[in-house]
Amino acid sequence: MRSLSAKTAATSLLAILWAATIALNWPGHLSNDSVIELLEGRAARYESWHPAITSWLLGFADFLHRGTGLFIAFDITLLYAALLLLVRMRERTSWLALVAIVLAAATPQFVLYPALVWKDVLFAEATVAGFACLAFAAARWQRPQQRFAFILLSILLLTLAALTRQNGIVSSLMAAPAYAFVARKNAVPLRASLVQALVFLIALIATFALATTALNQRGDGGKGRADEIKMLQLYDFTAAAANAPQLRFDDLEQGAPTFDRLIRTDGARLYTPERVDTLQKSQRLSDARDDTPLWLTTTQWRHLIAQHSLLYLKNRAEIFRWAFLTPDIEACVPFLVGVSGPPATLRALDMPARYDNRDAALETYAQNFVGTPIFSHAFFAVLGLAAAIILLRRWSPSDIAIVFLLAAAGMFTLTFFAISLACDYRYLYLLDMAAIIGALHAILGANTDRKFARRS
Repeated sequence: MRSLSAKTAATSLLAILWAATIALNWPGHLSNDSVIELLEGRAARYESWHPAITSWLLGFADFLHRGTGLFIAFDITLLYAALLLLVRMRERTSWLALVAIVLAAATPQFVLYPALVWKDVLFAEATVAGFACLAFAAARWQRPQQRFAFILLSILLLTLAALTRQNGIVSSLMAAPAYAFVARKNAVPLRASLVQALVFLIALIATFALATTALNQRGDGGKGRADEIKMLQLYDFTAAAANAPQLRFDDLEQGAPTFDRLIRTDGARLYTPERVDTLQKSQRLSDARDDTPLWLTTTQWRHLIAQHSLLYLKNRAEIFRWAFLTPDIEACVPFLVGVSGPPATLRALDMPARYDNRDAALETYAQNFVGTPIFSHAFFAVLGLAAAIILLRRWSPSDIAIVFLLAAAGMFTLTFFAISLACDYRYLYLLDMAAIIGALHAILGANTDRKFARRS
């Protein structure tokens, strides 16, 4: 009776926290990127600098109810629905689970972040919810209708995650091997497990491809994506020029001498491993980058990596250190509140800038955690590793799905070694959330999973 009561209390607590988070943050917090994507959503025209799905969802939510309230309600619902699945998949839980939920819900990652209108947040919540659905299906494997429904929902959510970040598909693809292990743990023969996992993977990729094709119909033809690639290449060029002034860029020197000269002067002077934005202080460098064809910058970039691998890896390691360890957390934008953006965009949206008393209170609350482990990706990496060790030892079907969520977050984090352009804390938000979900799952399932292990 006590365990049943704890489960009911946990369910009620999650419902209260879900409603409170929406009420506390409605209609959300927006930055430059957010208002630009909202404007794109209203116009149904999408630049490929940002994944189009976020703009589309903002436009759809705005059509149903003016503004971003429904969008952040969707994000918050994904997060708390994932937690609800972890609670409800078990016959019972402990009172310790309620304490763990309260502690997690008190962090800015729960109080504030789900209401930030950023693609990074949508990506993280969709990924967590997708793996939670797979965990629920694993726990309900002997109930075919529930299993099929939640596997389908997992595919849709992980497709949404893959669409939301350029490198997000790395995480979503981790669900396919997770499915194979889950099926085997539920006594499905090896060949059948592999076939079913392959079908899962094909369904995910096909859904991703169809959605991408549909969204591209209203895109810019990939211009924004090409500009983003050029920005990454320029960042690596300026890093090399700043740290090895004697290095020559032969391809650029011959094909784009003005660009080559500006990389060595303005670029080397403005470069910082903290973020690429400082390079935009030189308009002539930006213009030269735009005037240089992508094939030429790509050729030079490949030669840089192949011929000066150690220099490239050293520079990338320092950039990644800023993204992962955020040595100056204030400079890495741990959070934001209110509404801000380009004045022209805000006027076009008929949306005034906002920073009211509630925003000030939320800022004060979140600021209390700055400088603590709560705003440390390294801390959450350790927490995630500890949770993974516990779950690997237990290795119940639902544990498998969460272990692969933690692995997916790790793989996603590692991609930033090659592509990071700034140290903004939000980029690795998935790592924090996966670690919290992993720890909660380890606590929530302690009793039930030990019983499963004995039966197995």
